[in-house]
Amino acid sequence: PMSYPVALNAAGYSNILTIDSRHDSLATLSGVDYLDFDITSLPARPDCIMTNPPFNQALEIIKKALADVETGGYVIMLLRLNFLGSKTRFPFWQHNMPMACYVHSTRMKFLNTGGTDSIEYMHCVWKKDLPSTTTLKII
Repeated sequence: PMSYPVALNAAGYSNILTIDSRHDSLATLSGVDYLDFDITSLPARPDCIMTNPPFNQALEIIKKALADVETGGYVIMLLRLNFLGSKTRFPFWQHNMPMACYVHSTRMKFLNTGGTDSIEYMHCVWKKDLPSTTTLKII
C-alpha cells in the first residue's frame, strides 16, 4: 500500500484521495499529472496536500498545491535538502517560507536494493496564508 495514506489512516484521517502520474501506481487516480489536475473537479478543496514531487517539477507542484489547498490548509512536501538553495527558487522563498522543515537524520531508502542514495531529505510543511518563519527540526 501507499505509505502516506496508511500513515494518515492510522492518524484518524479517512477522506484521502491519492493522485500519481505513474500508471502502475496504487493511487486512487493513477496516470494523472497533478499539474494538469483541475482541483475544481473535487466536491471541496483539500485541507492537506502531501507528496514527494519529482525534483525537476517540485517548485511548480508546491505553487499549485498552495493555490489548491483550502485557506488554513496544509501542504507537505518531501524534498531534497538542497532544494532550499538556488538562485531560481530564491524569489519563491522570499514570500513562501514553510512553517516547518523536518530534516531526516537518516537517509531515505528509495532504491530497489533497499539501500540509500547520497541525498539528504526533509519534509517541508506550509500552512496556507500563514506568513511565517521556518522552524527547523532534525528527526
